[in-house]
Amino acid sequence: MKAGRLVATMQQKPLVEMASIALAFILARRLLALGQLDLNDYGERADYRSPSAECVLEVSGTEDSSELGRRHREKVAQALDNSYGWGACVVVCAFSVKGHRIRVSRHGPVEA
Repeated sequence: MKAGRLVATMQQKPLVEMASIALAFILARRLLALGQLDLNDYGERADYRSPSAECVLEVSGTEDSSELGRRHREKVAQALDNSYGWGACVVVCAFSVKGHRIRVSRHGPVEA
């Protein structure tokens, strides 16, 4: 019932983004073992960073499942271009009437 009210009172794009962030936080803790995450400044190449894991986390969401692969590839390239020189974890979620999908990946730092 609460979810229905939320959908009725929020614009779709922020709702998709917040749902993606919530899922990414769960996966970052349970699957990726990133530990505590710090929020990066606006304009950095990834959304969050984990100093203990020397890894950044980039999160994205879409309502179009056909965008999942392309969006994931773009976010991987973006996150690996981080200013710390760290590896990257990327979580991209697709929420669609056809079904929901999540693509999660972890990448080592790019060698210079």
